[in-house]
Amino acid sequence: MKRIFTLITILCALGAGAQGVKPLPSLHTEGRWLVDKHGNQVVLHGVMDTPNMYFNGWRWGSPWADDTNYDANGAKKCLSFFETLFAGMEQAKCNIFRLHLDPAWTNDPSDSYVYAGSTGQDASASGEADIKKFNPDRLETFLPSLYLKLAEKAMNHGLFVVMRPPGVCPHNLKVGDYYQKYLITVWDIVTKQSYVQEHAGQISIELANEPVNIRNANNQDDTKALHDYFQPVVDKIRENGFTGIIWVPGTGYQSNYRSYAEYPIEGDNIGYAVHDYPGWYNSSDDNPDPDNKISSFHNAVPVVDTNPIFISEVDWSPIKEPKEPDTNADGTVKRNEFGDIVYKNLGTWATGSTSKWGKAFKAVLDHFGNISMTLTHPHDFMDLDALYGQNVVKPAFNGNPEACAKACFDWYAEYYQVNWPHADDEEETGDSYTVQALKAEQESFDLMIGDKTPISLELLYVDGHTKDISGVATCTVDNPAVAVVKNGMLCALASGETQLNVTYTDIKGTEWKRSFAVKVTGLDLADFTALSSLSDVSGQTFMLLNKETQKVLYGSDAQNLGYDAALKVINDKAINGYMFKAEPISGRTDCYLLKLMLLNGNEYIMWTEKPGYLNSQAVSGWCSFVLGLEGNQYGQDIQDGAVWEIKYVDGQGFTLKNMGTGKYLKDAAPAKYDTPAYFDFLKAGSTSGIRTVQRTNDNDAVYTLQGTKIATSDQWDTLPRGIYIVGGKKKLK
Repeated sequence: MKRIFTLITILCALGAGAQGVKPLPSLHTEGRWLVDKHGNQVVLHGVMDTPNMYFNGWRWGSPWADDTNYDANGAKKCLSFFETLFAGMEQAKCNIFRLHLDPAWTNDPSDSYVYAGSTGQDASASGEADIKKFNPDRLETFLPSLYLKLAEKAMNHGLFVVMRPPGVCPHNLKVGDYYQKYLITVWDIVTKQSYVQEHAGQISIELANEPVNIRNANNQDDTKALHDYFQPVVDKIRENGFTGIIWVPGTGYQSNYRSYAEYPIEGDNIGYAVHDYPGWYNSSDDNPDPDNKISSFHNAVPVVDTNPIFISEVDWSPIKEPKEPDTNADGTVKRNEFGDIVYKNLGTWATGSTSKWGKAFKAVLDHFGNISMTLTHPHDFMDLDALYGQNVVKPAFNGNPEACAKACFDWYAEYYQVNWPHADDEEETGDSYTVQALKAEQESFDLMIGDKTPISLELLYVDGHTKDISGVATCTVDNPAVAVVKNGMLCALASGETQLNVTYTDIKGTEWKRSFAVKVTGLDLADFTALSSLSDVSGQTFMLLNKETQKVLYGSDAQNLGYDAALKVINDKAINGYMFKAEPISGRTDCYLLKLMLLNGNEYIMWTEKPGYLNSQAVSGWCSFVLGLEGNQYGQDIQDGAVWEIKYVDGQGFTLKNMGTGKYLKDAAPAKYDTPAYFDFLKAGSTSGIRTVQRTNDNDAVYTLQGTKIATSDQWDTLPRGIYIVGGKKKLK
């Protein structure tokens, strides 16, 4: 686990004069880190902006004041404006700039022009999501004359550059659609530029801005849809010869990256671009607990364990007193992307306070250590009136400590001393390049089946600093049937013991080795018995296993329905309900209610103080869930939403058709699928060895899996975590 500030004392002296290296060093990715050519880990901090008269505060022109347009003359004025901004950013200890290839330049001003590639665009697309006016020829024109000149100026001031495509994503996307082709066209043009290829170590690419929903080519929800949407864009970029870093977005306005843990973008130099605002990741001024924020962020962005992360948008400032709703230009109440009322603050997009939400946000940065960031706009960071009027660099919002400007001025100055890039031609000599030891966070691993745990490794250098090599060391396991290493994680597969072997060759060619004992215990699917006919279902309690995905449905918390890998669920002590009891409905053939049961055999009682039943929302909803029956309608949200017609198909399994929606259940989404998914219904069962123990030992004793008596039931709480036999049955502690 990386703790950035452990290096501050050590590197302060080295950092003086070492930052702001010119020419700008080259960066690439190594495991979960950005690194320079020497393997030094790098974290970047700055702001984003867009070359647009309106967003630039009319400081370099306006159509009505001086007849400035988005043409060659306007580009000259725009470049002068940004020269001043970049100089201010350099003085304020920034080292990254996110550049929007603003569509004001790439859109064709002709009323009659329509981009041929916009065929298929929804009529409701508006603003920057509307690509009907995009003209590839204008992108070809303004790349060398504006965008790349801006990038060059930024780099001359010590700023790495991230380029974002023109506009924002439409609300609904699907694999193979017109917008995917648009992104391929944009990045095909950009990455063919020789200047971009020559500066692949300094210029990186953020593929798209704020996708919301992405579905597969058949317009269905699919965990592989994100991969299938952006992988072809990446492939085109690589085909053109661009080798630099590519930042890949998630869905939910860049807040959901869960599917990438299963289907990551393939290739080298891949990072993920994330957005974060107060209210996201279960964190706000009303819920500012840092540990909660860290956990929620990790849950939504699991790729933080395997790849560099770039928070490309974030800002905050406190509510402006007296509290009142903000308004749009037409006088209507302003609402954010989730439909919530926006109250007036000091001038940022989001509302929060440094001492509350900001504290939790910074905890995320420091906990994971591999997260770079840019504030959403320069006016979130610098007092632009002071910069352009007096050539003074100071925080915006009068330096209010509860707003992002003052906080980031302070943070950036601290971060500037650590995790900085060294010159490409620096000699790799001295104590800072000499490894003293290979250290590990733990000496052995005691895991449950389904566990995934990071392999935390770091090098200790002679000068005292450390380097995380968790994701880049070579790891092998003697018995891959027991455990394997995937994306830097040790994954427990089956009960048994084995050994993890780690090797790493440092920059001087010295090979370092460590070995670790690995022990895996736990339940597996062999501990359950599959039902084999419809006659077995009534009154039975069983687990619902999707045969294709090998995932099961479970009660995650309150009414929420979880859906995850079977081995992970049955071995997770935090999950106390994944078995459902089938209750037949009188007079309705093959129709059942499915009541969620606790592992101890009791009913899963909801906050309504009634049992929880598997329910579906309407097809247009977003989930299935566990709640009540709402009177006589047999469903919480819709009539018959908790009624399931169960069929058994020989050789394939059981199907679950919801009688409220008339469609099939597949996962934790509503029952909305036209074709059935096939499930195994698995009841708890015993192996022959365990049945022998049951016959020969008393029910009050606690045994190991090998049949050794180690305790009585009264001593249960004193036992370590593991799998035991109590009353002849396996029991998880």
